[in-house]
Amino acid sequence: MKTIFRIIKFFLIFLCGLFLYSCQKDKVWQTEVGIAKVNVINAVVTGGNAKVNVSPKEINWSNIRDNQALGGFTLNRMFIVPTDRTTVFQVAPLSDTINMWYNQVSQLSAGKVYTLYLSGTPTDLKTKFQEESNFPDYVIRDAGKTTPVADSIVNIRFVNLSSSGPRLDINIQGKSTLEASNLDYQAFTEFKAYPANNGIYSIAFEIRKSSDKSLVATYDFNADFYRFKSVAVVIMGGYNTAGLPFVDSYRIVVVEY
Repeated sequence: MKTIFRIIKFFLIFLCGLFLYSCQKDKVWQTEVGIAKVNVINAVVTGGNAKVNVSPKEINWSNIRDNQALGGFTLNRMFIVPTDRTTVFQVAPLSDTINMWYNQVSQLSAGKVYTLYLSGTPTDLKTKFQEESNFPDYVIRDAGKTTPVADSIVNIRFVNLSSSGPRLDINIQGKSTLEASNLDYQAFTEFKAYPANNGIYSIAFEIRKSSDKSLVATYDFNADFYRFKSVAVVIMGGYNTAGLPFVDSYRIVVVEY
């Protein structure tokens, strides 16, 4: 019986090691073969959901189902594209796919991560396309070994996509050190690693007006759920605007990379 358990344990460790090796190999493959990743975030207020095409060619909008459109409770999607040719970027609202919000062609670099932010309103729409220069490496854990406490982290960036909202300061509740300072519209911080070990289940961030330090919101970030991930904490929506539906109101959303 002990022999059987040893064999089972050996194969489990072997399979875990093989999986982690494949993850590392995948990162190398992305660079050698020519793969880039693009995270598209739709934070446009009162614009409804939008269809998005990030691929080597233009497509017919009918090829994208309406339930795949970005917006509301599904703000983003990560696209993976080859870099041996140019990439087409097209974004169009469901209500009017003829008049696109964004229509560009770019040459992306192998192994890179990009972000396309869409914000504002349909009549005053803003876009920002960003190549991530310091995107954090994914945490690779050794098979059969306990994960070190130092590796139990979550990488967080803060993004202000509320065109009507104030500039923001952000701090951890009970601490004076600022995690973001004077964060203007369309501005974002670099990714920063925060501890997310077994003793830390959430992090309370206080979001304040930069002008007078008054509290705008307190956000309990679920560090336990997003452990080992890289995310953007996005502040979006109409600030102090009555009558907006929830998806367009001033709110805080976590977007994964």
